[in-house]
Amino acid sequence: MPKKPKIQTPEWILKGEKPPKSKKKGKTFKVKSCPKCDSDKVTVVIGEMGIWTCKKCKWKGENPKEEEFDEKKFMEHLDKKGEPIK
Repeated sequence: MPKKPKIQTPEWILKGEKPPKSKKKGKTFKVKSCPKCDSDKVTVVIGEMGIWTCKKCKWKGENPKEEEFDEKKFMEHLDKKGEPIK
């Protein structure tokens, strides 16, 4: 059985720097939307690998738009849509 390589010390430790900051703290929400009509009523097509469809305008494709919201922005997004909070 071949030997496993040793774990390398991260570059920031060798330089004596602080650890890199994490991207975002707290809960984040990813919302996919249609690139054609901007509706968030997009779903995966069962049986077709990586294909999405929009229930509003019938768009069909591989890459829906994706936005990432923190909790406050997500709540504003739901308010703008008129969604009830459960």
